[in-house]
Amino acid sequence: MSGDLLVSEPTTRSGKLGLLGVLMPGLAQIAPAFNLFFTAGAMAALAGASIPLVFAISMVGMVATGSSLAQFASIYPSAGSFITYIARAIGPRVATAVGVIAILGYIIAFGGIYVFVGQYIVDNVLGAHFAGATQIVTVVYGALVTVPVILGLRFGVRTTVVLYVFEVLVLVVVGVAVLVRGGHDGLSLTPFTWPHGAGAKDIFVSFSLAVLAFGGFEASAPLAEETRNPRRNVPIAVLGAVIISGLLYVFGSYVMVIAFGPGHADTFAGDSNPFHTATVAFIGFLAPVITWVFLSSVTSSYVAANTQTSRVIFAGARGGLWPRGLGLVTRRLRTPWAAAVAFVVPSVLIGVVSTAFTDPATASGFLGTYGILGLVIMYVVANLALIVQWVKLRRGGTRKNPLLWVVVPVVGLAVLAVPIWGDLRPGQAAPYNALPWLTVGLIAVGVVYAVVLGVVRPRVLADAPAFLEGGDV
Repeated sequence: MSGDLLVSEPTTRSGKLGLLGVLMPGLAQIAPAFNLFFTAGAMAALAGASIPLVFAISMVGMVATGSSLAQFASIYPSAGSFITYIARAIGPRVATAVGVIAILGYIIAFGGIYVFVGQYIVDNVLGAHFAGATQIVTVVYGALVTVPVILGLRFGVRTTVVLYVFEVLVLVVVGVAVLVRGGHDGLSLTPFTWPHGAGAKDIFVSFSLAVLAFGGFEASAPLAEETRNPRRNVPIAVLGAVIISGLLYVFGSYVMVIAFGPGHADTFAGDSNPFHTATVAFIGFLAPVITWVFLSSVTSSYVAANTQTSRVIFAGARGGLWPRGLGLVTRRLRTPWAAAVAFVVPSVLIGVVSTAFTDPATASGFLGTYGILGLVIMYVVANLALIVQWVKLRRGGTRKNPLLWVVVPVVGLAVLAVPIWGDLRPGQAAPYNALPWLTVGLIAVGVVYAVVLGVVRPRVLADAPAFLEGGDV
């Protein structure tokens, strides 16, 4: 595929995105159906019937981190997203290190999901005759979800819109059917109460799963250069993705608890596909569709993730933070194909190789947990960066609301401490007991990369903030 190197920005011939267009990638990447299908059960084992309460509190907390990114997007709209924000506030060395950590985290986490999807397709779509084809299916699926990114931003966004609408429509129809029929034991407010006894302690671990379920809400930020009125639309999209997804999580998890009955959380937790079970019980004719709802959810998430991450990689290449070849774009469509391929190929490779050492389910859970920590580190530094930026602006005579620029980021930091503790806490079984050391290693890779870049190419770091925002290269 032919390409030009480092144009001023990736773009499309059909114009820029409006509010809905820039909102959809964030909504799609969160993938509410995927998390309701497979995360809610794990949360039920820890929080019992109180999953909706956990999601509601987590939503409020994640709005704080979303607000931090939204404030930055209102003053520095850039394809570089969080790398640009951190570079302006704390400096390009820290931004480079965090960029490497977050991108590697994304690659690792999505590697786990790739192999999970590959196994799911084999088990639920292809059947027993293809039992040994998980790796092949994983590779083919990875190629398919890369195509919309290369064909253009609007094509990719339209793909996510169609898949996301289908996903949400089925979730709502099933939910309404469960509620109208009164669930297993009738409607109840028990799911919104704090549990008692042992469950009161385990519920804190469930918060880490709930917070991580919002991962990817920032997908709108890297599309700023391709969005109309980005200083208005991108912040709204970032916050909108958190709030809309949070409401879907609260609704969907409440439906699940009511479908099984608040007193039967153990049955809910032990069901390998609880949403399918609920659909069979309350609106059976839709049961065959549930497999496709999952695939729709995860596919729209992948298209959105590939779209936003390719922009971040592109912007970093444009700024010289990593090889400039990653800034190649197609001649006709002006899409960052090299960045998209550089993100997807190692991710798929990690997923496929992991199955040589363990089963797909274990590989998916471990890689997803490990990789998402890279994203959490980025969220933490972005919150800190907003506070630093508030101080710098204040010293320069520009006053910003301290509630939004100081208090809210502190709340975001407090909430993010929950998944960090949940994933790195001592006493976990193998292979999760290795997560603390692996996380240190991930951070070390980012720090060493930034240090070496500063020594070898100091001018690049000096110029990076302007280039990240689309300055001429």
